[in-house]
Amino acid sequence: MIDLFLITFRNITHRKKRSLLTLVGIFIGIAAVVAMVSLGHGLTHTINEQFEKVGADKIIVQVKELGFTGGQGMSSQLTIAEKKLINKVSGVKLAAGMIFSAKTVVYNNLQRTNFIISIPPKPDEAELIIKTSTLEVDEGRLISYKDKNKVMIGHKLAHGNYFKKNIPVGAKVLIGNKEFKVVGLLKRTGDPGFDSSFVMSEADAREIFDNEDKYGWIIAQADKGENPEIVAERIEKKLRKYRHLKKGKEDFTVQTSTEMIASFNVVLSIVQAIFIGIASISLVVGGVGIMNTMFTSVLERTRDIGIMKAIGARNQDILFIFLLESGFLGLVGGIIGIVLGVSLSKLVEIIATKAIGPVLKAYFPWYLILGALMFSFIVGCLSGLLPAKRASRLNPVDALRYE
Repeated sequence: MIDLFLITFRNITHRKKRSLLTLVGIFIGIAAVVAMVSLGHGLTHTINEQFEKVGADKIIVQVKELGFTGGQGMSSQLTIAEKKLINKVSGVKLAAGMIFSAKTVVYNNLQRTNFIISIPPKPDEAELIIKTSTLEVDEGRLISYKDKNKVMIGHKLAHGNYFKKNIPVGAKVLIGNKEFKVVGLLKRTGDPGFDSSFVMSEADAREIFDNEDKYGWIIAQADKGENPEIVAERIEKKLRKYRHLKKGKEDFTVQTSTEMIASFNVVLSIVQAIFIGIASISLVVGGVGIMNTMFTSVLERTRDIGIMKAIGARNQDILFIFLLESGFLGLVGGIIGIVLGVSLSKLVEIIATKAIGPVLKAYFPWYLILGALMFSFIVGCLSGLLPAKRASRLNPVDALRYE
């Protein structure tokens, strides 16, 4: 058995350049799969972590077509009356509305378009919005309901040279032709939208958007002991009745934080599957490369096979040698691919962290590494199966005559 392994190793190392070229397709495919899966796992973990902070008792109500360009006046937007209606739904502890739309901002003689987030005037509602949005002050203070023409800014605006200059506490910015003073810098949330947003009082937000009673989102908190999914169904039923809509024709969505996690995970899984499918094409190409190399090897070593059979090698010995050789090629390709995939994932993680914060962390579960190794070995063995069978069936007399 040891002799068979030594023969296999010698055959591979004897033709280094050919072996290396044969590995290219395998390690590119494995590297892509490892990178995609690890980054997908990392993103899923980050999203789940964010929603855990929000809490399982939260219910998010939003319109299906949110106007991101100041479209808060659309008829489909949620209203103050609907927020009051939700507050009266059985099982709802508290409901708070939030304006979330984009506006032109000028600072350092540069014009940008950023999201504006509103904070309700009532302290309990403000606390609900702040906790759900995971907003924490890094420097300065939180917005008060008494504040007029004051804003808090996201982490990227304060530290990311977004306007080619960081915005400090005390700076003045022009939002919708109205001047605001920065009173607080927020910690990084991990959400690119929130991290580049301006947070202000609801009164100021209504003024710059010319919005009397519309909301982009309404956040509800279920009472302790209540099932959030059942409460969400009650809210949906009430809003459907209020808007005179039939079931299935809603122009709004009502989701618990748990349902939102599930929705994100489904989308991520689909995207991940598509990318893995594309990466798998490289594995197929790599498999064909191994098969071609093994067929060539069989032709080159026909006389050697004849000699081995003449001195007592059985068909299964020859089959094992060639299968082991092709499997070993696949395994080495897998090892190189894993190293490249891990390196690529870490590089993407570093770039993403510098660009948008720690929202994308590569995650390498043991089953990913083990699975990649096993898969690459199996691809190698399957690719070498036909050449190995051909080699094992060679007639020793004919093989010895082969020139």
